[in-house]
Amino acid sequence: MNLSFNIAGHAWTVPKAVQSIQIEKEMGWPEGWSMRYSGVRKRHWVDHPDSNGELGAKSALKALEAAKMSLKKVDLIIFAGATYDYPLPNQSSIIKSKLDKSNTLNIPCVDVDTTCLSFITGLEIAVEKIALEKAETILLISSEVASNGLNPDSREVYTLFGDASAAFVITKGKNITLMNSMLKTYSEGVYDTIIKGGGNKMPPKMYDFDARNHSFQMNGKRLLRLGKRELPIFMKEFFSTIGINPKKIEHCIPHQASKAGLIIFESCFPLKKYGVRVVSTLEDYGNCIAASIPMTLSMHLEKNQIIEGERCLLVGTSAGFGIGAALLQFNKIA
Repeated sequence: MNLSFNIAGHAWTVPKAVQSIQIEKEMGWPEGWSMRYSGVRKRHWVDHPDSNGELGAKSALKALEAAKMSLKKVDLIIFAGATYDYPLPNQSSIIKSKLDKSNTLNIPCVDVDTTCLSFITGLEIAVEKIALEKAETILLISSEVASNGLNPDSREVYTLFGDASAAFVITKGKNITLMNSMLKTYSEGVYDTIIKGGGNKMPPKMYDFDARNHSFQMNGKRLLRLGKRELPIFMKEFFSTIGINPKKIEHCIPHQASKAGLIIFESCFPLKKYGVRVVSTLEDYGNCIAASIPMTLSMHLEKNQIIEGERCLLVGTSAGFGIGAALLQFNKIA
C-alpha cells in the first residue's frame, strides 16, 4: 500500500467524569466491581442534550486550531463512528453545521460506520482520497455517545462504556506512511453485539420503548471465543502481506473493547514480550466505541511518544463481527 500523508493537527475531547465508585453506590453494587470485571475506574458521560454533534465539533475546532488552519481549507469532512444525533441527516453534516455557523462553506460531508473500527476505515478512505488527488485536506472525526444506549440491568455493559470524541486534520505530505490496512467481517458473530430497537426491524411506531431491546447487548463469551480463534490468523495475514515482523514495531494502540478483550488480544498476539509499547486507556475512559483508537492515538502523539522512524499499529474488533488493523510508519524527514 505505502500511501503517504501528514497529520497537520489532532485533538480529543471528553465530557464530565463518572467514577465507578459513584455508579456502584447508586446501583447498590459491590465496591470495586467495575474495575474487577470491566477494568474501568472511571468513564465520561455527556449531560443531555449534548451529544455527538457537540462533542465532535469541540474536537474538530481544537484539531483545526492545532493545525493552524481554518475550516475554509478543508475539502472533505468524514465522520467515522457508530452513534449519532439523528437517524437523518448524517452526523458529519450535523457537525459541519456547528463549525460553519455562517452556512457559507459547502464542504462535502460523508459518514463511515464500521462500528468500533470506523476510525481505521475513515483514515484509509482519507489517505486514499489524498493519494488520488481528490482532496488535499480532510477533517476526520470520531464522536461517540454510548451512555444513552446503556441498560443498568446489564452490569458489565453499563460500567464498560464511555463517551468521547477525537479529530484529525489529514493533509497531503510525506511525514507518515500507511503501510497496510485490512478489515475482515466474520458473520458468525453478526448478532452478538446489537441494539435491536430503533431501526426498520423494530421501528418505534410499532414497538414501545423497552430497555433491553433499545439498549446495547452483547454475547461477551461468544465474541471472546471468536476473537481468540480468528485474531492470530488475521494478524499473520496482515503482516505477511507487507513482509514485516510484528516484533519490529514500536507501538500498538488496540481498541479498548474490555478488560477481557485486551487480555485475549495480548494472549493471541503477545506484543508486550517483544518490547512493543501497547497503549491502553480503558481504565480511565472505558470503551468509547470508534473514538477509542483515535483518542488514544491523539493522547500518544501529544505526549511525543512516537518519534521519527517508528511504527504504530492500530488494531481492534467491532460489531458485525469485524477485525481490522492499520500500520503507520512515522518517517524520518531530512
